[in-house]
Amino acid sequence: MILHIFRARALCLLAACLLVPSADAQMDSVPVDTLRLAVLLPFGLQVDTLEGGMLPRKTVRLREIAMSCLHGVEAAVSQLGEAGVPVEVQVLDETPDSLGRPQYGQAHLGRAHVVVGPLMRENVGVVAPKIDRLGKQHILLTEQPERYVERGPGVRSVVPLELAGVERLAHWVSAKHDTDRVVLVVTQGNDALLETAFEQVFNAQQRAKWLSEGDSLRHALLDTVQGSRRSVGRLAEHLTPYERNVVVGVAGRSSRSMWAALQTELQMNDSSDFVVYAHPEVADMPFVEGDLMERWRLTLPLSAQIQWTDSTRFDALQKFRDVAGTDPDKYATLAHDAVLDAGVRHAPNAAWFVTSMMGGLMWNQRQEQGAWFNESWELRRFAQLGWCPLDTMPELPSFQPRLFIDPEIEDVIPVPVEYRHLFPQAYEPDGTPIPWPGAKERKKPED
Repeated sequence: MILHIFRARALCLLAACLLVPSADAQMDSVPVDTLRLAVLLPFGLQVDTLEGGMLPRKTVRLREIAMSCLHGVEAAVSQLGEAGVPVEVQVLDETPDSLGRPQYGQAHLGRAHVVVGPLMRENVGVVAPKIDRLGKQHILLTEQPERYVERGPGVRSVVPLELAGVERLAHWVSAKHDTDRVVLVVTQGNDALLETAFEQVFNAQQRAKWLSEGDSLRHALLDTVQGSRRSVGRLAEHLTPYERNVVVGVAGRSSRSMWAALQTELQMNDSSDFVVYAHPEVADMPFVEGDLMERWRLTLPLSAQIQWTDSTRFDALQKFRDVAGTDPDKYATLAHDAVLDAGVRHAPNAAWFVTSMMGGLMWNQRQEQGAWFNESWELRRFAQLGWCPLDTMPELPSFQPRLFIDPEIEDVIPVPVEYRHLFPQAYEPDGTPIPWPGAKERKKPED
């Protein structure tokens, strides 16, 4: 009897040991508080229809964007739920009713931990003071004026900051073309701030290389051409076939006419060697031809790019397809990764079990105790009919200057004086031309 009692107690102790989790297991199994999201999107549910029962075109487009963002949120919430992070989502219409009144109240915002949206600028201006008063975290999915973003560290702007992309581009150009002539087309239009930033960063990098006498000539500062949103100014005077031409334009969609003029100018100088660095929006300009982009090694800073070739992200993409029935666009991608990032910050252990679409957001504060900006840019070059990561592309071969022969007289086309030292076979050290073998005698003008 005593033996049976001892054996029963031993079995109970063994079972208890098997059921009690270890310290590490206890840490992983701690219940996580529910993350509550308030998502404000422009559904326009109370927008009046036009005659014939049609909705205004703007409302239709905003609804499409809103649904895309919502699908991204749903896919992110699904991932977080599987990772053990419960999320409660309250979707609200940011579009005011027919009387101009918001369709959400202080109670909706007060209950949430994080507010996502609105997307429209005028609605952000209305809700921002309320969010700040309640001390809630605020995620912005669209580009907004500085006064709506710089409201403290509780604000996170998910749209990639163009200024950071241009600064990264300037660092690359200075590192790879520090002895080439780099020309920036200045438009002084809507993107004047980007043009100024590129010039400042490039020149600072060049000056840092001035260690001895003569370095300022070898590592020259940026050459600028005064253009406009419609023209490239006197860019032709800065192009030459006797050295590599590095042309930079960081003006975007508002300067489409300038980019059309730039394309024409480079085509007219088809005997020259070009490397073109541009604003990210140039990738979506339909008039820029693919074979020309490849010939000019067109390079852009791009972001919000889905990692289609990364096998570790297939599950995340498939979850979105299951929710939306289609592949994600840029709005869905930003919304998905923004909510996923908020969930991971709420429960850091979930980072091991969730996967973003873009490869993670890179946060940076431009000023102390300021808002957080997404600076996840990647430099890509157009090659093989696609945008390839620049760090996977081979280095550009060294530029080899060449002479040009006039077929009518079978003689060398005169080379500008500053480049004659590159052609010792055609010019004496003092710049005097050497007769070209087989050149026909030039006809003297008649008296």
